[in-house]
Amino acid sequence: MWFTFVLLHLLPQFALGARCPNRCFCDIRGSVICTGDITDVPPLDPITTFQLMLNVTNIKILKDRSFQPFSLLQRLMITNSPLDTIQPEAFHGAPQLRSIKLSSNALSVFPPKVFSEQRSLEQLQLDDNRITSISSDLFEAMVNLTELNLSKNRISRLDANVFQGLTKLNSLNLAENQLRNLPRTLFHNLLQLRNLVLSSNQLETLESGSFDHLSNLLMLMLYKNKIREIPPRLFWPLPSLSTLSISTNQLRYIPAESFYYLPNLMKLTIYKNPLTSLPYQLMGHMPRLKELYLYETNLSTVPWNLFANMTNLVTLNLHFNNKLTSLPKNLFCCLPKLTKLSLKYNNLQELDPELFSNLISLQGLMLNGNKLESLPSAIFRNTSSLEKLDLNNNHLRYLPGDVFLHAMALKDLSLSGNKWKCDCSIMDIAEWIRENPELISDLDKGVTCYEPSHLENHPLQTLSYEELHCGVFQTTFIATSAITTGAPTTTTMQTSTATTSTTATKAGNATTTATTFPTDASLLSPTPDHVYVKQSNGNDNGPAFYDTIVLDNGPEIVHNNHFNGWVYLWTVPSTGPYSGFMMALYIVLLVSGVVLIVVTLYALYRLHKMILLSGEVAMGENQRIVTRRLKE
Repeated sequence: MWFTFVLLHLLPQFALGARCPNRCFCDIRGSVICTGDITDVPPLDPITTFQLMLNVTNIKILKDRSFQPFSLLQRLMITNSPLDTIQPEAFHGAPQLRSIKLSSNALSVFPPKVFSEQRSLEQLQLDDNRITSISSDLFEAMVNLTELNLSKNRISRLDANVFQGLTKLNSLNLAENQLRNLPRTLFHNLLQLRNLVLSSNQLETLESGSFDHLSNLLMLMLYKNKIREIPPRLFWPLPSLSTLSISTNQLRYIPAESFYYLPNLMKLTIYKNPLTSLPYQLMGHMPRLKELYLYETNLSTVPWNLFANMTNLVTLNLHFNNKLTSLPKNLFCCLPKLTKLSLKYNNLQELDPELFSNLISLQGLMLNGNKLESLPSAIFRNTSSLEKLDLNNNHLRYLPGDVFLHAMALKDLSLSGNKWKCDCSIMDIAEWIRENPELISDLDKGVTCYEPSHLENHPLQTLSYEELHCGVFQTTFIATSAITTGAPTTTTMQTSTATTSTTATKAGNATTTATTFPTDASLLSPTPDHVYVKQSNGNDNGPAFYDTIVLDNGPEIVHNNHFNGWVYLWTVPSTGPYSGFMMALYIVLLVSGVVLIVVTLYALYRLHKMILLSGEVAMGENQRIVTRRLKE
């Protein structure tokens, strides 16, 4: 039973194999593939051949009526062969053909009427040949043609009427030819055209009205030409356009309002043009735009409203603009759905704190290859979705320790190749790196000190306060007799500011010798006679407290005590809008405290006397009572 079933299934294949020519493969579905040393169309069964593919053969000439015997043939492909000649009636007798592909051959010319019977043809691919010109009536009979591919040839000019009869054409590919100009009416009859590819030609100008009547066009590719200017309103007649590329041309300026009335545009590329400026009125309402590529230009800045009408933009590449030094504060104001932003390899030196404040969906941000020296602490305040941030190869010297505080989703951060200055100001970000090493993707490449020289190539995450001497208090003391413990001292002088507070500050292993409490005259002296700062190893056996007054970081009065490695500070402002009031209040409170103490002591003294007096009276009364009872 099974044997009979298999035999019945294979019989048609055996029959086809018996009739299939050498170097050909024939399958039961009517497809024939031939390759190798074939110089002519092979003899095939006309009843079972629906598709014929001749690939990598030695066919050089297609003779007249070569396909007349194959009345059922629908698709013909002759590719990668030395075919260079097609006789005038080669396709006569085969009007049923729907697809002809003659790609990657050596064809240079076509007889004018060679396709005159191909009224059913829907697809014609003549790409990758040596065609230099096309007669105006070559496609005259192809009223049902929907796809025409003439790319990768040597066509330098086209007659204005060459496509006039192709009213059903959907796709036209003229890429990689040598076209220098296009007749203004070349595409006017192509009312159903969806895709038009003109890339990689030698086009220098486009005439105004070239794309009129193409209201159904979805894709227009003009990249890799030599276009120096485009007429105003060139793209206005294209309301259905979804993809537009004018990249890699020689545009220095784009007329105002050029991209108005493109409500369905989803992808726009303008990169690799020597643009020096952009008009403020450039982009119209683009509610469907998802991708924008604007890079490798000569722009030094861009209009603040450039992206204001792109509320659904997802990807923005504004990079490799080596003259772009600044970005307007509100540039990204209206991009709530942007997920990827590339600003890499520009010439940016600083960023406004509010620049990214509206990018609530941002997931990837590339800032590498700029000249940023630092970042505002709040710059990532609203980027809670940010996962990847690239800051390598900048000029970063410092970063605020809380700069990544709000980037809660951060997973991949690059910081290498910067010019980190390793002093006390670097410690906040160094501690953050030490606590979050899993977030730094290039930690092994070296997030290291650039200066000072003795710390060059030192990893930031291993820096310590002691190593940078950040725990040593350098203070200016009032000159009086110094208290020392025998260790050598160094002198220094420093002024700054302080606030009214009571503070306990960890001093580590470093301690500070201080002068004894000075007189009021020396307290306010603006030029102290001596300054003492002592760095100790922590083994000194001096008193636990030194009562001192220190002018630390400015004209503030500081009471400074040391105890168990801690420094206790009590400060009172001596200058400022409320300094007089604060000083008077301080004195009043001090005097009030003393008065209260004196009054309390006096009250206690009086109470004590009254208790003693009461005791004496009570004892006298008791004595009298006892004496009276004894007498009775």
